[in-house]
Amino acid sequence: MKEYVMKEFQNIAAMLKTSFNAEDGLSEDVAIRLYRKAALSSGKLEALKQELEIAFSSNEVSWKFFLFNDDYEVFDAETEEEAREYARRILWKPLFD
Repeated sequence: MKEYVMKEFQNIAAMLKTSFNAEDGLSEDVAIRLYRKAALSSGKLEALKQELEIAFSSNEVSWKFFLFNDDYEVFDAETEEEAREYARRILWKPLFD
């Protein structure tokens, strides 16, 4: 699972690791602003949006794993639904809403 997620959704993983990693200690609002700025200036905005569309439309993606794994820790959700809602708030809404 790890290899697939990290390879298939490398832009999402990179953003989670750099903008939202809990070890950095940023507030959620600051992390979201950092993420949005990085996404808009990265030159990979369209690729990131495409990955988000695919990931959110798939029932196979484990958002729990995506948000909390051996490489980085963003949010330790209790359920997949909680993880998905959190991911939608921090990843989808800043770019699509």
